[in-house]
Amino acid sequence: MTTEFEPLSREQLYDLVWREPMLKVGERYGVSSSYLARVCTELRVPRPERGYWSKLEFGKADPRPALPPAQPGDVTEWSPGATVGTRQRTVARERRVRTRAAVAGVAPIDQRHELLVGVKPLFLKTRDSDIGLLRPYKRLLVDVLSSQKHLDVALDAADALFRALTARGHRVMLAPPGTQMRREEVDERESPKKDRHHRTLWAPDRSTVVYVGNVPIGLTIFEMTESVEMVYVGSSKYVPVRDLTVEQLRRYKEPRHWRTTKEFASGRLAVQAYSTAWRVKWCERWQEAKAGQFASLTSKVVKALELAAPELARKYEEAERQAEEELRKWEESRRRAEEEAERARREKARQESRRDLLAAIASWEQARSIDAYFQAVEREAEQLPDADREHLRGRLAEARSLVGQLDALGPLRAWKAPLER
Repeated sequence: MTTEFEPLSREQLYDLVWREPMLKVGERYGVSSSYLARVCTELRVPRPERGYWSKLEFGKADPRPALPPAQPGDVTEWSPGATVGTRQRTVARERRVRTRAAVAGVAPIDQRHELLVGVKPLFLKTRDSDIGLLRPYKRLLVDVLSSQKHLDVALDAADALFRALTARGHRVMLAPPGTQMRREEVDERESPKKDRHHRTLWAPDRSTVVYVGNVPIGLTIFEMTESVEMVYVGSSKYVPVRDLTVEQLRRYKEPRHWRTTKEFASGRLAVQAYSTAWRVKWCERWQEAKAGQFASLTSKVVKALELAAPELARKYEEAERQAEEELRKWEESRRRAEEEAERARREKARQESRRDLLAAIASWEQARSIDAYFQAVEREAEQLPDADREHLRGRLAEARSLVGQLDALGPLRAWKAPLER
């Protein structure tokens, strides 16, 4: 039998891991001590170092550190059995990269923002795409859309933006699990049009968000597409004419290799910022006019987000108030519907009880009437000659057998009052 536990807050977890060894706490909740350590890392809860309890026994342990206050976007509770460890894996991945680099005596290979450390190989494990943008199999990644050719450029651009935001005190992270933050769809075309446009673009499981103060704003860095002349090269594949060599141009000729115009990755980047609340419609984008101009956009984006945050905070608050009001109305409507259903049920029970009672009374009257009839016939038969009397008694026995056992009280015993239904 599986034991169900109530979710633990950061404060409760902090008290537990400093009250007794994590091995005992883990056993209580059916997890290992190493798993519990990942939970503490994910919730930013300090935990005792190795050897703490031995030192405590001899009075040599250091004072326990205070629990840091939760920051916007922090995971604030853990339900035993829930998946954790994103922050732990990111920290460990960074540590491994830097350790290997230190051992090799070279500069660290990847010193990007923590959301970007070690993600390149994951982006390169991708599905096919008809517009050149990667569609990685992994979904728990930073929100970056790029072609393979310009992936390094896109990741560097994301790093520059994230670091600029971090330098201003704004946290950039994946949306906390369970927060139901929406992600704005991306129109990857360089010149978006007001038409019905659908692409099978990759999308992450959780949005990438920046917290400007307490205000979450979604971010997507993507490579735009442009209208490009393409040539059919066989096997349902098209390639840009501009990428062909002179020899390939001579080989791929019509009518076997026809040409057409399609949207294809342009090498120019854009960043889209959007409201993460379903009820608040706000979306802005900044894009390069020429490849390599993203650095000049970074400060504009940071400034624009800081200017937009107060108004978004007001809209988020209003949206939350509206949601609470709608929830209140829905609950009130549901309560009224339940009360009406209960009234209807009680009335139905009353009607059915009354019907069954009248049927019981009628059954009783019928039983009394039949019994009175048989008794009257028996009395009359006693006055008849022997031959007629015996014949009539035989007929009476057949009649009783046909009617069966009369139980005037049976229907009343089986009857249910309204409250019993």
